[in-house]
Amino acid sequence: MKNPITLIIYIIIICFSGCATNKQLEKEEYQLLLSYRNRGLAYIEEEQYLDAVKQFKSFIDIAPFEASGYANLGWSYLQLPNKLDSAEIYLLEAEELSQGNSDIVFMVAKMYELSDRNLVATERLHSIIDNRSDHVMSLYQLSEFYRISSETKDIMKSEKLLSQILEVVPGNIAAHLKFVDLSIKNNHLKPALSSLEAVRQILPAIPEEANIYLKESIRLLRNNDLSKSTIQSLIFHNLLKSTALYKSGAQELRGGPGPTAGSPISGFINLKPPIFNNNKKTLNNVNFVDITNKSDLSGLNNIQVMIHGDYDMDGDDDLFVSKKNPGQSSDQIILINQNGVFKKKDTKSGISHLGKDHFATSHDYDNDGYLDIIISNSLGVKLYKNNGLAEFVDMAQQSGLYINHSVNKLGFFDFDLEGDLDIYVSKNGNNQLYRNNSDGTFTDVSNISDIIANEENTLDQAFGDFDDDGDVDMVVLNENNSIFYYDNIRQGYFNDLTKRSGLKHIGSPSSITTADYNNDGHLDIYICDLNGNHSLYKNKGDGVFIIDNKLNQLNPQLKDFSAKQAEFADLDNDGYLDLIIVGKPIGNTNNGVLLLHNDRLGGFSSASNSLPPIQSPIDFIATTDVDTDGDLDLIVHQNDAAFVLRNDGGNINNYLKVRLAGLRAGSSKNNYFGVGSKLELKAGDLYQMRSVNKPVTHFGLGDRTQGDVVRVVWSNGVPQNHLNPQKNQTIVETQILKGSCPYLFAWNGSKFDFVTDVLWPSALGMPLGIMAGEKLFAFPNSTDEYLKVPGEKVEPRNGNYEFKFTTELWETPYLDNIKLMVIDHPDSVDIYVNETFIPPPYPPFRIYSASNKRLPNIAIDNLGNDLRSALLLADEKYTDHLTPSDYQGITEFHDMILDFGDLSNVDSVYLFMKGWLFPTDASINVNISQSNSTNLIFPNLQVVNKKGEWESVFDNIGFPKGKNKTMIFNLTDKFISNDYRIRIQTNMQIYWDNIFISTDVNNKNIRISELNPTHANLHFRGFSKTSRKNYSSPHMPDYYNTTSNQKWRDLIGNYTKYGDVLSLLLHSDNKYVIMNAGDEISLQFLESNMEKTPNGWERDFLFYNDGWLKDGDLNTAQGQTTVPLPFHGMLSYPPNKIDFHPKDKEYDVYMKNYNTRIITIDSFKNEIRNHIAKN
Repeated sequence: MKNPITLIIYIIIICFSGCATNKQLEKEEYQLLLSYRNRGLAYIEEEQYLDAVKQFKSFIDIAPFEASGYANLGWSYLQLPNKLDSAEIYLLEAEELSQGNSDIVFMVAKMYELSDRNLVATERLHSIIDNRSDHVMSLYQLSEFYRISSETKDIMKSEKLLSQILEVVPGNIAAHLKFVDLSIKNNHLKPALSSLEAVRQILPAIPEEANIYLKESIRLLRNNDLSKSTIQSLIFHNLLKSTALYKSGAQELRGGPGPTAGSPISGFINLKPPIFNNNKKTLNNVNFVDITNKSDLSGLNNIQVMIHGDYDMDGDDDLFVSKKNPGQSSDQIILINQNGVFKKKDTKSGISHLGKDHFATSHDYDNDGYLDIIISNSLGVKLYKNNGLAEFVDMAQQSGLYINHSVNKLGFFDFDLEGDLDIYVSKNGNNQLYRNNSDGTFTDVSNISDIIANEENTLDQAFGDFDDDGDVDMVVLNENNSIFYYDNIRQGYFNDLTKRSGLKHIGSPSSITTADYNNDGHLDIYICDLNGNHSLYKNKGDGVFIIDNKLNQLNPQLKDFSAKQAEFADLDNDGYLDLIIVGKPIGNTNNGVLLLHNDRLGGFSSASNSLPPIQSPIDFIATTDVDTDGDLDLIVHQNDAAFVLRNDGGNINNYLKVRLAGLRAGSSKNNYFGVGSKLELKAGDLYQMRSVNKPVTHFGLGDRTQGDVVRVVWSNGVPQNHLNPQKNQTIVETQILKGSCPYLFAWNGSKFDFVTDVLWPSALGMPLGIMAGEKLFAFPNSTDEYLKVPGEKVEPRNGNYEFKFTTELWETPYLDNIKLMVIDHPDSVDIYVNETFIPPPYPPFRIYSASNKRLPNIAIDNLGNDLRSALLLADEKYTDHLTPSDYQGITEFHDMILDFGDLSNVDSVYLFMKGWLFPTDASINVNISQSNSTNLIFPNLQVVNKKGEWESVFDNIGFPKGKNKTMIFNLTDKFISNDYRIRIQTNMQIYWDNIFISTDVNNKNIRISELNPTHANLHFRGFSKTSRKNYSSPHMPDYYNTTSNQKWRDLIGNYTKYGDVLSLLLHSDNKYVIMNAGDEISLQFLESNMEKTPNGWERDFLFYNDGWLKDGDLNTAQGQTTVPLPFHGMLSYPPNKIDFHPKDKEYDVYMKNYNTRIITIDSFKNEIRNHIAKN
């Protein structure tokens, strides 16, 4: 029973607060309230809870109707010993005032848990997830409640809750491993395997010891070994528990770093801020407080260079500092952020070298998931590789960065668009470009690059997609005022479009920065000037800039300010980027920082009064959330010293932090932190865009509770939407095919079902190697292919066979001719065609029949895994023994040994292998061509010779043409000993479904009929949602589960108009249907005139298609447009000088009458801007 005094307080609070709801404060009261709120949160951060209690009591005195005051007061009591009664009073009042705010109800649940009322606590948690199924803290706390139970049903519930968590935060390693433990405990081995496979894809590089246990856990789970997999996975889990990445994930699940799960409330719930006369022009809610002493940086001096980054992967930014010594030398240290306090590493950082440091930057150059450091030094360039523990190894010599002279700036960007980060070196005279080879080394390509010929002294450079065409461009700023704008035209080349760009500067420039300051979706440019001639350039969206004089007109003090550096950042979380400029006033030593607030109308006004006085000169400023409270703090480098200014009040408005996580295993080739990607956010009527240049991207949301949708356009061009993102949202790259082939669906008597993918032999403009000698592209031949359609997949309807030909990926098909071959045959045999991908000339068309199939007696891989059970039936249960490499489509080298027994008494042997291929793509092919560590090894087939050794009889047998295709090989006379085993070796990502041999493949008593289409209608359909059964199964489309939203950045140009296109599909005559992503052709073939199949016979089909396919990959030649149009007889694509299109008057009429649908990229550009959230 509560004591009487507590009850009296409780009654007084209810009476007092109940009569004051939705009240707006006067301006003076509001400012006083802010001060209590800010100090209270600061005390909580410093774990001074009694002081916090005093502040929030004063807060409540002013605003007894505001729920956050009671919540934070109750939260403070919750941290104190023997104060649960007081915590309960205030938290229950906060719950009532907030009308069930999820975060406050979570505090209430935690209070009940701490007071041993677990039943009530779980009821509160369930009430939260009933309304917000994505509330991670509640899901996790419920999971923990059920996990400690001895009841099987409760442990099942715990597993299910963790599964829900992974849908919200798929990049959380701690959640994955906890889920694996419970899934194995519940004997749910397939979900455990799937989660461990996901961990392998997203996990940064880990020690080999841990990797061994991860691999072994996966292998044992694949083999359904419950007991052994339990041990191995637990060891792996325990090894990762000590890592900062795991601890950071556990903190995300709990909601904070403290002993009590959850965190205080930063924003207002009931209070509406008063209207200030200048509300849009100043930072009314924000005050910056100097916490240098508390941050333990007050003794730091003689700073030459300072940068920040999360070097230990614990979720907050640390510091790298280079301190100057007398003469030409520096000392380097790493300061680890420990809850806002920077401490020197206990162990040596490994960063040490001679010379004087001038500049440093942090990026993950080797794509291992850890931030590395590269330094410009008087003696050259230093490159340090991070092992994930903020311990570094000097890699400059091994990497091939032979730069033994001083440089001005170093910039990382993916100039050749194949996924890794290259290095641009700005210096006095011609700049340099180093291509990343994706094997830890760089190659100097300055002599073949067209973006380094610049005899001026380069001061700075900036990278971004300035013309919004999907690739990264570059702007170079020179000491002599000249600015160069380089437009990326892909395949490693750029155009100098400086004159067209409108970029001109007059003065003494010092640096350049970019951001979308007016929220129109385009990257703008700001140039700092030492003489006050600063320039703000507004981007029109196409790489053409106009100077925005409004900034200087509204802020005349700028003309008297010598600026060294500027940074755009949303300091008050209102959804608009403010501008911080550092340097010194011309002619005096007054404040060296100018803070300009974005007025949301395209202008800026001074808000420097939010800062404490900072004497000039200021060399550098950085914005980062030092205390991880949701607003951006300032780290200032001033006159050899450092200051930390805490942002108090910025988190009154809501915020969103987005961290991108590219896949490290089986990747579509994005760099791990997504640098170069484009992020777009829509929250109500607020639209924002960021170009990703660091691991965490910050968005302010204003008073909006959360974002509606975030779209990331990854650096490889693939878009990915995330609805209703969390405050701290990690978006993990989804492994999808961006280009492969169109889909074919057939009516099976009850619905349209997926049959196969088509047009696989064509890959117009696919690069086979770039910048490794002469450019080579895939052959230009049309497909001219037959694909099997099993009879059970097709049933006539109203006298017709009906098919749907859909285009769903980032590609453009040119479909010229289709036919349907009807094959009737005895039901004692099965018919096949060879669906192997091989280059032209294609082998003659042939139908194979097989009856007496001989299945393998033994099928094992090089590790001894038994594959036989997966190969016995064509049941879409595939071999699952592959270990992915860094690249999609490539795995660790593996083999498969097949033993069919004694074949000495047979006259002929044909091998049939059905499976599917996960392909590489154009950009991956480019990346592989540059690397010395990775090669694509095509499958080869070997037999045993008389010496008992393996010997190749087919060096390259090709591979399946996409999903569920059959490869056929004549092995007659290929065996050269009495050992009839077969070995197939490759590192391609091929999964097998059914393998057998047949000794008689000659066609007997089969009946063939050929049908031309009688109906072909082109129209828009949308995009099928796809799913995978597991990691060894292909992505399968669901015809009836579609979305009509704009998905891909379309290839621009003229497409075939919607409607009847039958006449275009009857002949291979270069008059074809040009389809865009989302298009569908409905096809019919007349069945009513067909002969009935005799008794004991059955009917199968072959679908013939002839045409071409071009995908939109950033490295596909001419991949941005539908032109140049392909034609039969081409010698190369893109066409060479002797390739002439066989046009005539009939062809001109076709082009004029049919290809009249014009597609631009406007729909893709505006998809998120025009997004309307669904209730």
